[in-house]
Parts: sequence; C-alpha cells; structure tokens
Amino acid sequence: MKALAALLLLAAAPAPVDHPRTYLVSIVNIPLKPTERFSAFSISTWGASFNAVCRIPGGWTVKAGGDATPEGVLEGNASVGATWLVDKDAKELRNFVLVTLDGPVQRHNIGAVPATFKGHVVIETADKSRRVRLTFANLSLKPASRCPTS
Repeated sequence: MKALAALLLLAAAPAPVDHPRTYLVSIVNIPLKPTERFSAFSISTWGASFNAVCRIPGGWTVKAGGDATPEGVLEGNASVGATWLVDKDAKELRNFVLVTLDGPVQRHNIGAVPATFKGHVVIETADKSRRVRLTFANLSLKPASRCPTS
C-alpha cells in the first residue's frame, strides 16, 4: 500500500520541464573600458529557433534566423557612431530576442556539434576597432513565452 501511495504521489507531481524551452535573450558582460563602445555583434547559434526580435536599439539593424538545419545567426550593427552602445549590459539589448532551444545550452564545441552560442562583438574607440569573442557567458537566458510588453 505504501508503494502504491508513493507512485500516486509521483504521478500527481508536476513533471520536470524538458526541452524545447523558450527564453528571452540578453547580451551581457561586454568587456568595455571607459572610453569604449560597441557597434556590432554576430552570434552563430546551434539548436536555437528565433521566434521574435522583441526590441531593436535605435539606429541599429538586427537580423535573426536560420535555414533548415540547426544552425542560425543573430547579428546586429549600429548605423553611425552616435548609436554605438556604451554599457557592458546595455539596456537596449536586454530581453530583446525570443528563442526556443532544442536542448540544454552546450557551452563548447563537442566534436562536430558546435556550441549553442558563439560569436563576437565589435568594440570601438575614437581611433580603432577590435573584435572580442562572445560565448554562452555573454548571453543571459530568461524563461519566457513571449516578448516583454514594455
């Protein structure tokens, strides 16, 4: 009888959520010095389906999508220097894309299967620009079913 009660309790408990899961994506922790701003980003994805671009920073172009494979791309670039972003956690790139992941985030390439997210950001100063690598650590994922309303 105790075994039956335990089985009934397990059956009544909510099942753990498995993938696919939908998230709002933010770009965070951009390594900026006080005199630097960033003007572009490019992120290759694996196993991520883009549902919506929720917000586009003023003066930016954002492109998201993929083909019939698990590969995709999320890219953005500022049109002029006045629209470059100055904060390492720019509010314009918080919760700005809605994605569905086919599985857990894969942090690194494993054999022929690439990491879920990898790419670069372009950091600018008054006289030069440089590319800095982005990884899963530069993306914040917040569970969500739709874009924010404000």
